[in-house]
Amino acid sequence: MSKIRQRTKNLIIAGLVGAISMGVIASGGAIYMINHQAEEQKKIRIEYETKMKETEKLLINQDAEMKKVVVTTKVLPAGIALSENDLKIIQITKEDAPVNTVESKKDLIGKIIKIDVGENTPLIQSLVFEEEATPNDLREQEYNVMTLPTKIEKGQFVDVRITFPTGEDFIVLSKKKISDVSGATVWYNVNEAELLAMSSATVDAYLNSATLYATTYTDPFMQDKAIENYPINLNVIDLIQSDPNVLKKAIESLKKSVRKKLELNLSQMDEADKMKVKNDSSIVQQRVTEGSISNNPNNGVTLDSQKTQKSEFDNSDNTQITLDEIEPVHKGEIVQSINSEEDQVAVDGKQVDVFDQPLVK
Repeated sequence: MSKIRQRTKNLIIAGLVGAISMGVIASGGAIYMINHQAEEQKKIRIEYETKMKETEKLLINQDAEMKKVVVTTKVLPAGIALSENDLKIIQITKEDAPVNTVESKKDLIGKIIKIDVGENTPLIQSLVFEEEATPNDLREQEYNVMTLPTKIEKGQFVDVRITFPTGEDFIVLSKKKISDVSGATVWYNVNEAELLAMSSATVDAYLNSATLYATTYTDPFMQDKAIENYPINLNVIDLIQSDPNVLKKAIESLKKSVRKKLELNLSQMDEADKMKVKNDSSIVQQRVTEGSISNNPNNGVTLDSQKTQKSEFDNSDNTQITLDEIEPVHKGEIVQSINSEEDQVAVDGKQVDVFDQPLVK
């Protein structure tokens, strides 16, 4: 009995020791896990606080570097005057903002945009320009004495030029906007000096058999204005001032001469001539395609054909036109001042011819 009790007692003691050991181990593990979790939580909290501070700092920096920019609210074509509804203000980072951006809509309203722009396009000063103030002597003037491009349209910009029979060419009006157009008639806004220049050029064209014509700008809002270099004829100005009707007579004469020339050319071309022109054009085109036409500058260019238009100076049926026969004309032969009595007599003769013509036939 004593041995059994001793053995039981030993087992109980061993069990208690094992239980205590397991409890100690479990407690140690629990304490370790608690401490580890506390450390992890502390680390996470520190990282979170660090990120929060960085985020706050970034937001502060971004707010400090944001910039107001004026952009378009819709697609706008070139040449339009900007209005309040065409613009809006947005904020973008300073790094993304273009150079020379405009921050206030007031700085853009009323200005003209140079190129086509899309929606939400930031506007800078170089994309717009401001129209000059309207001068007191600006007037809308109608003209129908010049040759116009076939594709002329309202709103286009043109140079009005004059070319003399000598081949010399001058700019009378520079970069004029077509306020309206109807057939061969155009309307420009001109000041007093431009009006005087056009009056001189109109009479000059009549007296010297010159031609007035217009050329369009390909990109008017990006191209600079051409320099006007037409020398106003003082004799013509004196003539206009002495008799204002001479300008009207010159205008009517130019209009009639252009129309008469057109009708004469059309009337003198019969169906056979028209067919011959078409056939000759086809032959030339075929030779160009076959490479039989040479571009050697030493070769003379001669066209042999039956005349389709008979002038009052040459009534022959056949003629040979050769470029070598063309004589050069000196620059001084365009518009010359009156230096002798013979020159005065010649000019007086032209003036008499002008005054004797009725305004309307």
